[in-house]
Amino acid sequence: MRSMSALALGLALATCVMAEARAQAKPAPTSAEGAAQAEGGNGSMGQFTGAGGDPALGENLYKSKCASCHDTPSGRIPPKAAIAQNTPTFIVSALVEGVMRPMAFGMAPHDIASVAAYLSARKDGGLGAGVLEAPACTDKPGAFTLAGPAWNGWGNGETQGRFQPKPGLSAAEVPRLKLKWALAYAGTRNGQATVAGGRLFLASSSGAVYALNPQIGCAYWRFDVPGGSRSSVTVGKLANGRYAAFLTGWTERTAYALDAETGALIWKTRVDNQNEVQMTGSPVLHAGRLYIPVSSAEEAIAIDDKYECCKFRGAVVAVDAASGKVAWETFMGPEPKPFKKNPKGVQMYGPAGAAIWGSPTIDARRGLLYVTTGDSYTDLAMDKAEAVVALDLKSGAIRWANQLTKGDNYIIGCYGPTPRANCPSPSGPDYDFGVAPVLHTLQNGKQLILVGQKSSQVYALDPDAKGKVVWAHRLSVGGPLGGVEFGPAADRANYYVGISDIYVKDPKPGLYAFRIADGELLWSAPSPSVACAWKNPYCTGAISQAVTAMPGIVFAGAMNGHFRAYDSQTGRVVWDVDTAAPMSSVSGKETKGGVMDGAGATVAGGAVYVTSGYQGRSGASGMVLMAFSVDGR
Repeated sequence: MRSMSALALGLALATCVMAEARAQAKPAPTSAEGAAQAEGGNGSMGQFTGAGGDPALGENLYKSKCASCHDTPSGRIPPKAAIAQNTPTFIVSALVEGVMRPMAFGMAPHDIASVAAYLSARKDGGLGAGVLEAPACTDKPGAFTLAGPAWNGWGNGETQGRFQPKPGLSAAEVPRLKLKWALAYAGTRNGQATVAGGRLFLASSSGAVYALNPQIGCAYWRFDVPGGSRSSVTVGKLANGRYAAFLTGWTERTAYALDAETGALIWKTRVDNQNEVQMTGSPVLHAGRLYIPVSSAEEAIAIDDKYECCKFRGAVVAVDAASGKVAWETFMGPEPKPFKKNPKGVQMYGPAGAAIWGSPTIDARRGLLYVTTGDSYTDLAMDKAEAVVALDLKSGAIRWANQLTKGDNYIIGCYGPTPRANCPSPSGPDYDFGVAPVLHTLQNGKQLILVGQKSSQVYALDPDAKGKVVWAHRLSVGGPLGGVEFGPAADRANYYVGISDIYVKDPKPGLYAFRIADGELLWSAPSPSVACAWKNPYCTGAISQAVTAMPGIVFAGAMNGHFRAYDSQTGRVVWDVDTAAPMSSVSGKETKGGVMDGAGATVAGGAVYVTSGYQGRSGASGMVLMAFSVDGR
């Protein structure tokens, strides 16, 4: 399980009170035209869009639970008319995981969707009338070009190294970084900032996708995605000269292409037909195709003993970047079949699992695409679970797979005195891979694939030998929220790995550096223990958030809210800021961050951008995007 979302678990609890390559790779029966109809129908995950809600039921629930505050608001309580200007997804986000979560406690997913369907006056996704979180820009942006300062996509390049070779500031200037501006926005998960064409693009689980001025944080446009987004935006130029911002919807199984200059929809395509899909890994663009990973919330939803566990199998989808037409979809296992009944008499299916949580990686030299996969959900063996898998870029055929952990069959709720009925036996340790593989080229031209796992294992694999292990290290015990979570970074010589280790015996949270050529551990920087404003297990030095590198510096955010810069040669901390401290947002209101997790920092044009407040684990509602520059200039 890849830091399983509170949404998925919340929906599960509310409900509760691939054959060989030629058989796996096949065209998906979807198109851009048909996809526009596909907002709901995604099981419990589909409720997050607000689609399928009953407005009449929602009106009754609103009157009984909400009207006393929002019909006669005071202080910071928004009036009903203001709430109505948001999309159903935005409202559901507030009820499920935002500021309104205490008031919605105990409500079933359909009830929450119904309240959102009743309240929202904006039923469809599209360009928003305005950006509530930031002032509208008064300047006219320059002509769009990809030639300027940029961090594009998840890893700042299709090999996913998370390295910025031209940061616009030096390592010596990093200790002088100060807050330049901050944007407080709704949602509790997000993609990281993408900088391209003189804009900063940001997506959120609330459904809002922003195009901001990276210098001052004002908004050029906002697009609303039904079902939210956890995607980092990838920007590319289409054959007609138009620039597109590509991203995926979190819970609606869709991919989007937006006009990068105006925010207008170019196309929207449903890319997968499975239930309980969530899209967490960002797409990658290469040679006119968008490659999209497919993940799932099924291992959380299977906590319901009445749920027919499990039918999901991880997948990669290739989509034509110009038209949105699906070229192929490849699954990580054969179609699940009935194999037994659980102790409650409910039919079970399998094999299932191998979700793809992280972004794909392009190997243009070999014509391949690499992904890492998560665990299996059932007793039936799944040979591409917890593996590094290579797929043919053109056809989607699986060329090789190296399963690095076998027999890790896992769903939530399988430990303790009363395990759930759908639990596999024995239940595994939940050692998913959730990272994007890094394809690194050594000085001698030899290439290695670098990956880290929640077991805390770190590997270098040989792409010329079907992923054979070249070197490996284990840094701690690891676990469901332990080991390597959202992703390491690699500069020209070293691989920088954050270790999380929440709920782990003998935890070893911190940052570690390996020499890529031979795997030697160069240094370790254990995270110091600091006080937090919140009192829970997430006040920890865990480095789960993705790591980012530039020449001489490694940036890493910890769950206790501290964002640090490390000397890449020694591991010494050269800069440290508490993102949970109060700050002024571009809206003029005071805000603060909290737990740092998920998408990491981006560096471009002399600025460092990072988000704080993940999943509301620190008690704060929403997120804050911070922009740091030398002396705050």
